[in-house]
Amino acid sequence: MSPDLWTIGADIGQMVTGLSVVTATYVWTRGRLSDRRERKAAIRQRTWGGYIDQSGINTWLVQLAEEPDRPTGRVVLDVVDGKGEPSVNGAHSLRQRIIGEGMLGRVPTTEEYELLAALQKERGYGKGFPVR
Repeated sequence: MSPDLWTIGADIGQMVTGLSVVTATYVWTRGRLSDRRERKAAIRQRTWGGYIDQSGINTWLVQLAEEPDRPTGRVVLDVVDGKGEPSVNGAHSLRQRIIGEGMLGRVPTTEEYELLAALQKERGYGKGFPVR
């Protein structure tokens, strides 16, 4: 065999090894970026970016419109104002929230609300504790 064939074989082997390293690096990097995006999306979904502005908490006064006679997955509510009168604007706002987000949350407890107020006073809007 000529020395050129040995050199060509070594060159091909080196290229295959290099291609394997490049492929492995690409796959590893892509996986890390995907994991990071998923973690950031989960944090954003859970805490609106790590901070809840107290003025961003919406509440509606509601009453049960009908009491079911058997267990059901349906809840019918009347949205009312502070005097117990029907609130057309409040009902519209609640509908838009459900359409936009597909979920409802609970009202913060007094302690939670006080913590949010203290954080906003101390750090200003959007500068709460980072959530990891």
